[in-house]
Amino acid sequence: MSNFNEKDSLLYKVLRYLIPWKGDRPAEIVRKVVFIVSAAVLTISLVNLLTFYSQMYEDSKNNDELSDLFHGSGDDTSSGTDTTIDIDVGTQSQGSEEKEPAKVLDSFVPLLRINEDIVGWITMGDEEDPFIDYVVVQGEDNSFYLTHNYKKEESVAGSVFADYRQPITADSEPANIILYGHNLASGEYFAKLTRYFNYRFGGNYGLDFYKEHPTFTFSTLYEKHTYKIFGGMLVNTQESEGDVFYYLEGQNFKTKAEFDDYVAQMLDRSTFYTDVDLMYGDRLMTLSTCIRGYSDWDMRWVLFARRVRDGEDASVDVSKAYENPNPLYFDAYYSLNGGKWEGRKWPAEMIYGYTY
Repeated sequence: MSNFNEKDSLLYKVLRYLIPWKGDRPAEIVRKVVFIVSAAVLTISLVNLLTFYSQMYEDSKNNDELSDLFHGSGDDTSSGTDTTIDIDVGTQSQGSEEKEPAKVLDSFVPLLRINEDIVGWITMGDEEDPFIDYVVVQGEDNSFYLTHNYKKEESVAGSVFADYRQPITADSEPANIILYGHNLASGEYFAKLTRYFNYRFGGNYGLDFYKEHPTFTFSTLYEKHTYKIFGGMLVNTQESEGDVFYYLEGQNFKTKAEFDDYVAQMLDRSTFYTDVDLMYGDRLMTLSTCIRGYSDWDMRWVLFARRVRDGEDASVDVSKAYENPNPLYFDAYYSLNGGKWEGRKWPAEMIYGYTY
């Protein structure tokens, strides 16, 4: 124990008590070193935590402002000026004729002045109170927007972004648009997608949540469409945990057999089924996010939907939805929880012209 006399200042006493000093016994030195290291770790952790939540607050504020701008309730600083913008939308030649470039939707004009990588907007939930309502960007890889917001500023929250391998343009888009978003503890971005999975106890999750929100909208720069959700699956990403279903490879389908095989494998793994049928030629959308709570596995929760067909009713009969009692998981899941897959049992008519 450090020795003090009455004339020592308070600062001197504090420093002698906390910092190794000449004459300290070995045990005292060890105590002080442990304290200093612990204090340094705590300080760094607090700084990182404050930085994280500060960035989260700023991102949330920016997203709200952008949402107001997109939906028409925000102020466009360019109001009163020419709203045309230069954007390469491409043309299609047929003989001597050329197709006129597609017109960008008015709601995207002010957004494209902020970032030319913007390709769409996704909205899920009630129109007046959506639980997902974000701009969608598409970069030159699938890494940049993991750590950057829609302003291209560094951000721990990243952005909702489309897979870069198949550009979304006026002339073409993949048969299956894949979107990625972080699952944040704050509930931002794609965190609430996991509510479609029935792994939590209590609350409104799984099939109940699906029945309340069976559709969503996605707008490209040129068109707005409604999508019907038809399944969701829990998948592993590491072969050490078992066979991996590479759902990210299903962006385009050259044949009906290729399409059928892809959606059949998805239906094998889906935790719920709906009355939404599928056929070759449908436009699909895949929403992918990470999911916590399963050991140290690198897991993904993936939601699948298809675009409402031309002339089709956009409503869904949710009374026909039901849980899959035996989805296909992976080796590590069965090792931890027991059980096994009992084989494909969903109705073959869920896929038009399909048999198994």
